[in-house]
Amino acid sequence: MKKLILLFLSAFSSILLLSCSSSYFTDMDVLKTELNVKQFPEQINYPEADAVVLQELHDVTVKITENYDLETIEKVSKVIKLFKNVEDYASVEIPVSSGDKINDLNARTIKPDGTIILLKSDDFHTITGSDNGEVFYSDEKKIKFTFPAIEKNSIIEYNYTIEEEYPFVMDVWNVQGAIPKLENIYKLTVPTLLVTPKDKGGAGWNWRFKSYNFIVDNPDFAQNLNPSGGSLDASLSFTWVKKNVPAFDPDPMMPPYDEYLQYVKFAPSQWLGWNDISDWYYNKLYKPQMIITDKITSKAKELTKNCSDETEKIEKLFDYIQSVRYVAIELGKGGLTPTLPDKVLERNYGDCKDKSTLLVSLLNALNINVKPVLVLTSDDGRLDPAFPSWNFNHMIVKAVTKDGKTYWMDPTVDHCRLGELPYTCQNIGVLVLNDDGTSQVEVTPPTTSDDNVKVINIAASYADNNSADFDIAIKFKGEFNFSYRSFFNDKTKDDMLKYCKSLVADNYLDAKVTDYSLSNLDSLNSDLKLEFKLNVPNAVTTQGNFNFLNVDPFNFVSGFTWLGRDKRTYDMEFDFPYSIKEETTVKLPDKRYVIKELPSNYSRIEEGISFNKSYNTVSPDKFTSDVAFSISKKFIRANHFEDVKRFFNNVKNKMNEKIILTSN
Repeated sequence: MKKLILLFLSAFSSILLLSCSSSYFTDMDVLKTELNVKQFPEQINYPEADAVVLQELHDVTVKITENYDLETIEKVSKVIKLFKNVEDYASVEIPVSSGDKINDLNARTIKPDGTIILLKSDDFHTITGSDNGEVFYSDEKKIKFTFPAIEKNSIIEYNYTIEEEYPFVMDVWNVQGAIPKLENIYKLTVPTLLVTPKDKGGAGWNWRFKSYNFIVDNPDFAQNLNPSGGSLDASLSFTWVKKNVPAFDPDPMMPPYDEYLQYVKFAPSQWLGWNDISDWYYNKLYKPQMIITDKITSKAKELTKNCSDETEKIEKLFDYIQSVRYVAIELGKGGLTPTLPDKVLERNYGDCKDKSTLLVSLLNALNINVKPVLVLTSDDGRLDPAFPSWNFNHMIVKAVTKDGKTYWMDPTVDHCRLGELPYTCQNIGVLVLNDDGTSQVEVTPPTTSDDNVKVINIAASYADNNSADFDIAIKFKGEFNFSYRSFFNDKTKDDMLKYCKSLVADNYLDAKVTDYSLSNLDSLNSDLKLEFKLNVPNAVTTQGNFNFLNVDPFNFVSGFTWLGRDKRTYDMEFDFPYSIKEETTVKLPDKRYVIKELPSNYSRIEEGISFNKSYNTVSPDKFTSDVAFSISKKFIRANHFEDVKRFFNNVKNKMNEKIILTSN
């Protein structure tokens, strides 16, 4: 499938109002006083850091509209001093969700000699669409700009205000970031009348918050001056200040950053339980779109006319939804409301909530018990059952037949079998929505290393000229099965030959792939199988009176460069548990060589990772080897890092052992 990038650069006056006045910026002498420093830090104070945030401010003001709805205006200001790698900080992108509006965007560079360079209005650009080469029709936008004339020890500053469409639905104060911060401030100002209890004439509105990975102090409270004396103008402020925030330096192969970063999440006070959230979302945004028209009913009956039971019907409709083109729009502020199922049916594409809603409507039309499911995928974090809040970036579907069979379905994955989920949706807490707007947190099914398996069969035959022919067959199961289907789906013959060559290039640089075949690429209910033939010249190396044979064309421990670190701070997490099994049969030239020595058998288990390799002599010129490698759990504590390093180092050494032959 061709990749399509929609990338538009323009100035959207409807969402972006610019200012260039210096009065919008921070007085640096006043900032020094606030920070209680005579001079701003130098590189010597932060030897490991590229830069330091001198001050970050989030000033949030809550207002009541004429219709008594809430709206928030947040002023964001960041002042950063640069030390090194300054070009990495030259450009800034500010995400703008659908319905939100940015005003008064200002930016400047202060050079070390005190020269100030302001950005002009035409230096700010609004970007819509996608990057990274993915299909992405989105109403999400970004404001992008680049600081001019930056150099070491310069200061950059930018500030803006943003009006939010959904106040306190997804608000987060990100305390920690990639560079250290001297001060991070979150100030919340609300009308006194808004938070006054209803029995005292107010609106009785409030909010909840929870800190993650650090303990947040109670905010400072202030009753603001009210020169007008009017009840609508009286306000209260709550201010949190976090000083000397360390930089967050992530490790590779670690769990989602949210499990370690310092941040505070906010939610409306009325969201005391998950039913409050599901009632808001389902009845206000989802249910109005769930319109089952005659067209939907006809399509459902047409697709399932030859099905004999509910499972067959679910499978048939799931297959159909997989054929609807997936267009990614994150389930955030700009992607809360699904498209009408009729519209998705007509245009034949949609995002996760569009495709899920279409599937729900088709199954509903057949009176099958089906529910939409809100998901925070495992690569983005974990659902916190103890703090009900909007925390979702994806939607899937759960169906239950009359005989009690449960099927979880992700309509965005093209090559999943019915009941299988991609690893980012496995074994995680999700919010299942009921028809009456209630909900419950459930856990999706996990997979094990026995479910996700790659089986490799190798038959190697060596000739008198020391070349070798390999017949290789690889069978894919579980996560490997549908991920490789997707990978192979649009590959040409030349692509496949290059791919097969890449599998063995580390060990056999001169190898030539002579043929390949794919089996069951279009049959989801059968395991995918790749077969290819390989010719390797000079496969036997000679040293003195001995000949050495490497019969394994694969680099078994590739992709583990993250183990090269000397130390580790954070825990390790693999994408999913899996197993690799390899069976090899080797036939030597008749009477040319005699097996002098086979490597010894080897077995090791360390923190849920296991490796076994064994050899067996069948005859003087024929032997077999079996390898089994398994990662049985996704999560490993950081204090076992050295154990894991030793494990993989031993495995690599074992895989590099050679078979010793003598000539007849």
